[in-house]
Amino acid sequence: MNATHAQTHWDSALVLFRQLQALKALGAVDAEVPARNEYLLRMHLHVLARCDWDEPQADKPEQVFVKLARRLSSPVTEVRRDGYALACAMLVEGGDAGEGAFAALAMLADDESAGLMDLYRNQPALRPRLFDLWREQGWKVPQALLNQAELQGRDDALQEAALAYAATRPEIGVELFRPYYAPLHSGAAPRCSGRLTALALWGALVRGERGIEVALRRAVERETDAQTRLELLRLAALAGDAEMLPVLHRLLDERPEQGARLLALHGSASAVEILIEALSRAATMDAAARAWPWISGQALPSKPRLRAVGREDGQGAMPDVEAARDWWAQQRSVLPPTGRMLQGAPLSLARLHALALTQAGEAGRDLLDLLALHLGRPLGFSPRAEQARRRAYLENISMTDKA
Repeated sequence: MNATHAQTHWDSALVLFRQLQALKALGAVDAEVPARNEYLLRMHLHVLARCDWDEPQADKPEQVFVKLARRLSSPVTEVRRDGYALACAMLVEGGDAGEGAFAALAMLADDESAGLMDLYRNQPALRPRLFDLWREQGWKVPQALLNQAELQGRDDALQEAALAYAATRPEIGVELFRPYYAPLHSGAAPRCSGRLTALALWGALVRGERGIEVALRRAVERETDAQTRLELLRLAALAGDAEMLPVLHRLLDERPEQGARLLALHGSASAVEILIEALSRAATMDAAARAWPWISGQALPSKPRLRAVGREDGQGAMPDVEAARDWWAQQRSVLPPTGRMLQGAPLSLARLHALALTQAGEAGRDLLDLLALHLGRPLGFSPRAEQARRRAYLENISMTDKA
């Protein structure tokens, strides 16, 4: 292959990598879009791995990724081994090199572990990042790394990464998480950060721990950090906790975008009615309209914005709240008393499974978390996993699970 053709494959791989990173940050994405990009990216890496060509200097994360992924995709064992060693060295280096190395190892080295375990032993500062990487790879770490004796007394960053990893693993029991939120059951303050408490509560919630909703409510009451409180409220919305609706309603008034999203995620009849009411208020109507497709499965029509007497605010369009009310009048009668709406139909395991196969971005993450909650166990893979891998995991969920 001549240098021009190789450079074209290199440039195309860089563009596709950047596009994929941007897609992961979007709210809602058709899963076919990243799936197609991932397929094309692997195709370009396949070609680059088999041509004799000196690539340009790699400084930026996307360049480092392609440099390493090219080697990790090689059919030659020695080249793959050298690529893995180089990726581990760049992970230690950190910065842009570390970011590119992380992405390459997450995508193409999920069957390698010895080198990363050496890093864990010899590079204590890198341990949180390694847990993040193992979570993305779906790799099962030695149980000793997750013992309470191993984690207690460690810095928060390591404990957070370890709990985030453990929460995704179906083979790990709820016992690991209990010490972090146990004080909440008696009304006492947890002996750890709010972020650690939130991660532990999710680990318990997704495993169906009884009485965990009470601990979650108390954690929300105590939390003062805005971002951590939002994460806790997301857990309450995922769980469909009716007692947290007044709190979500207040959030709608304080932070319309976040409040509307979490009310839609809650999906109960009461949450839907709060959203419909929000569609008629100027301060919340736009946020409620953006959240509406999670409830109805379709964008809400708009109508000309009315002009108030003596005011110049009549230009543009506003959400058609009457269309929302008409739609809800038809749907309300078929929703069970404790049912929840999900994109145009009552929430069910079968519907969650079908939608999780077709949606990516933040919406895809929400669907996967809801699916795990309704299965009563973690799914065992990251929401950021490649679409082909994600589809394979989802298709292995038995029909009995979805019944």
